[in-house]
Amino acid sequence: MNENRDQAPGIERKICHIGDTASLTKQFTQEDLEGFAAMTLDDNGMHMDPAMSRRGLFRRPVVHGVLVGSLISSVMGTKLPGSGTVLQAQDIKYLAPVYPGDTITAEVTLTEVEEAERYYIGTLKGTCRNQDDVLCVEAVCKQLMLKRFFTVE
Repeated sequence: MNENRDQAPGIERKICHIGDTASLTKQFTQEDLEGFAAMTLDDNGMHMDPAMSRRGLFRRPVVHGVLVGSLISSVMGTKLPGSGTVLQAQDIKYLAPVYPGDTITAEVTLTEVEEAERYYIGTLKGTCRNQDDVLCVEAVCKQLMLKRFFTVE
């Protein structure tokens, strides 16, 4: 393959290594739930209705699991591997509730890389933990990494 032809003009390739980690932290607010519900049309009472959620499993509204898990995708898309990647697959488990006001740290680790002609497929393990270090979400994701943007050493 002609490495120069495949190099994105003006963009330096990011070098990644197995074992690299990255993270980000976000505090979820009631406004986050409302915005997510409006965008996705998921206004399930377990998320949006305090009276209904009091009668449910968690006794108060919980943040949508998909919204919490999306922090893992945010880390992959902005930090590791980073901009220029595409989420290809994910296996995600929701292990503990997240409530408005909770602060969640999402962390990903690059655990494996498969190489094809024009891209890599990175396997990343992701977790989301709350401010008390409770594991709320865990995932294994496959991220498509174009060789014009990435090198794996």
